[in-house]
Amino acid sequence: MKKLVSIMSAVTVAVSVLTPAVFAENSDNNMRTVLESVKNRISIPEECTEFSSGAQANNNMTLYDFEWRTKSGDTYKYVDVECYDNGIISSYRNDSEGSYTKSPSIPSMSKEDAKKSAEDFLEKLNPDFPYELKVEDSSDRSLHNRSYNFSVKTYVNGIRFNDEGYISVDGENGKIGSCSIGYVPLEFPSIENAISLEDAKKTYSEKLGLEMIYRTYTDDDGKDIAYPVYVQKYDYNKYINALTGEVVDLSAKENRNYVMSAGSAKSEAEDVSGDSGLSVQEIQELENVKGLISKEDIEKQLRNNEILNIPQTALTDSVNLSKSYNKDEYRYAINMRDRDNDIYITVYADAKTGSILSYNRLMVKDKNNQVFKNDDVLRTFAGSKADEYKYNEERNSYERYVNDIRVEGDTAEVEYNGDILTRYRITYTDTEFPSTDDAMSVSDAEKVMFDKDGYEMIYIARSLENAMDIIPVYAHKSVSINPFTGTYVNYRNEEIKGGKNDIEYSDINGHYAEKYINELAYYGVGFEDGEFKPDEKITQKDYLALLTSVYDGGVVVLRNDKEQSDYVYRNSFRKDIISENERDDNSIITRDKAAVYMIRAIGADEYAKYNDIYVSPFKDVTENKGYSALLSAMGVVSGDENGNFNPNREITRAESAVMIYNYLTR
Repeated sequence: MKKLVSIMSAVTVAVSVLTPAVFAENSDNNMRTVLESVKNRISIPEECTEFSSGAQANNNMTLYDFEWRTKSGDTYKYVDVECYDNGIISSYRNDSEGSYTKSPSIPSMSKEDAKKSAEDFLEKLNPDFPYELKVEDSSDRSLHNRSYNFSVKTYVNGIRFNDEGYISVDGENGKIGSCSIGYVPLEFPSIENAISLEDAKKTYSEKLGLEMIYRTYTDDDGKDIAYPVYVQKYDYNKYINALTGEVVDLSAKENRNYVMSAGSAKSEAEDVSGDSGLSVQEIQELENVKGLISKEDIEKQLRNNEILNIPQTALTDSVNLSKSYNKDEYRYAINMRDRDNDIYITVYADAKTGSILSYNRLMVKDKNNQVFKNDDVLRTFAGSKADEYKYNEERNSYERYVNDIRVEGDTAEVEYNGDILTRYRITYTDTEFPSTDDAMSVSDAEKVMFDKDGYEMIYIARSLENAMDIIPVYAHKSVSINPFTGTYVNYRNEEIKGGKNDIEYSDINGHYAEKYINELAYYGVGFEDGEFKPDEKITQKDYLALLTSVYDGGVVVLRNDKEQSDYVYRNSFRKDIISENERDDNSIITRDKAAVYMIRAIGADEYAKYNDIYVSPFKDVTENKGYSALLSAMGVVSGDENGNFNPNREITRAESAVMIYNYLTR
């Protein structure tokens, strides 16, 4: 539960001038060196004459933000780079056009070529990157996105760093739109003395483990459904330290990696100055920054200000420098906190003059007055429902239990400040909770997790009091295990079988349609039972499932159960692909019907239905001429050697896949 925030002291201090001081000379030189290095590795369009910079300093690291952009005009372009002070570029963005496309399509560039473009770009971006980078397929795939999106994983000492990056590649021209890299300039400890995987599993069971809870969701008819599921006990931010075997609680330390937002410079760049490769505006920006008060001095003078009276126990979380949008005005944002007394301080100060722009001090919790537990109040408002709630000291809230099993999300909150009730809230799902008498044991559920979930050692970044470090931990993915079947389930208690992008078939090797079937499967358009059965005649429900999944962004089809068939038909009715009285699940589709349904899915039925205005390219088509004619013009269908369309011939699953592929690559 989020604790009530009481503003005990919020003071805005009048302008107070501090003695200016300049950054250390080596800091100025380093920013110039980093900027010059960045410009040698990336391309900046000539029209991007506006330049601005920002800096973020926390956890003993400095992260620069450089941005180049156009000044005005109809065409807006920009390049934005974030780079550590050691020269490693951690993120890159440019003005690539939006990749979303209203009409589904498959990019003209192959996935393999796009991946090669991504790898080449990353090599050029950081040629001296100290660790191993792997570009891998991402689950972020859609027929409505012309870009390929890959994950970028960092490996140190052979194990993965949990901070995963990404890179997007335009599938039409290979241009890189944006990327980020999992990296921090910190030491990664050796794993030579790490505990074994088996010891980690044992420790996990003893110190963390799984618990059975009830989870609820609302179905399509608006009914609340409850089901039991095994999840990790406590929360998902707890891991086993691979070096000590102790529990690591990341939720206990708030991550303080504040992101710097770059400002905007007002002057236009001119000729490149000297041999540095920097524009006049870039050099001017460096001169502006050189005249600012150092972050060390601004912090020191704030602490010495008697009016502010900052506690000596308050530690500095971050000092961020930013620039106003249209002026050469810079300001510091300094964040401090006193953990012992729950005091949070934020100061904004002019980075040139030292004038304090604002001061805010929050005392989050008054330990003497604030209370989160009152059973009498809960009973008064909740009545007999209060009997199902137990107080959780760690979360400062009441949690509901049914059959001695916690109900996720059903909580009650009571807050007092002194004698004043400041908050009451209850969540109660009114539904039937199934019995768990035949459920598997916790140990059996944990065995499922270890066997299926890839329990492994990874590196994670951990925030400490005023710093950050890297530690190796043993971790797993998010766990949701059906206690009766031992299968992983989604939020609707439906079995997860690897995800929409993991469709593989055992019966298409060497088939003429293998390429087309696999390409569709990459985007989640296909059948999930491991066989495509390419030469079988396709039924109405299966053809509509393939067709509608293209427009839904890709779903794994077909489970061959009534629930999904009903879903497919609801979509088909809604999209006017078929009317309710045309439904005939197991009827076999003809070429003519396949053409009609596809044109309706495209949204061109309004034009295709006028039979008499079309001259058919096929000798044997006299009805529905517009449907096959439009698809022929798009290269989706063609006739036989005699120029016939054969509209009444039943089509196979393979032919359906080829039709859909041809439409997506037209």
